[in-house]
Amino acid sequence: MGRSKIINICLLLLLLLSIIGCGNSSFDKLEGPGFSYQILAGKTEIVRIRYTTDEGAPSIQLFDTKGNLKEKVTIAPYMGLGLTAMKNNTLQITYTVGQSDRNIFLPWFERNKNINPSHIGNYSIRYNYEIQNEYLENKGSEIDSLYIDKNTQMMSLFLKQKLIVKKPMYLFRVKYSEVILYDPESKSHTPYMYKEKKNLVNDYLKKVLGLY
Repeated sequence: MGRSKIINICLLLLLLLSIIGCGNSSFDKLEGPGFSYQILAGKTEIVRIRYTTDEGAPSIQLFDTKGNLKEKVTIAPYMGLGLTAMKNNTLQITYTVGQSDRNIFLPWFERNKNINPSHIGNYSIRYNYEIQNEYLENKGSEIDSLYIDKNTQMMSLFLKQKLIVKKPMYLFRVKYSEVILYDPESKSHTPYMYKEKKNLVNDYLKKVLGLY
């Protein structure tokens, strides 16, 4: 059996496990150390991209403004995956793949374009890919608090009340021990570690609900 066929079988099994095994998740609490989120706060709904190393494939979830799950769709998993842009109610999901895996990835991507969901609620979902020779990571810093602007949907990270970075909230991937910022221009990632192991995830999720 060829390498590409084995990879396709494994991806299919992950999708099936995610459909069968994943129940509803509470919005205002991190589900566990193996989970991470990117969130877009719309006018009347919340979109959350949910990643997990514990169970199944990544998914896009739609919540009402009180944090109740309304709809969920599953995305075909691949090592590099993230929400990289949002414009006119269109979510841009980008797969990042190394040059050495290009020949295996491209046929897989073409097949899964017709399998991946094309919309959730009133949002359209668009897929593309980027070929990178290496994972680009900038030097980050520690943070101890965060703030989300209700009007601009910009998120600010702070350390000792000093502003560290301010970007659109959906570009931040919030994890158990850190926040990772994706820069669409440089295609790079910057990690921001929680100071003294302070877990900011639940505070972040409550702040999202507090926008409404």
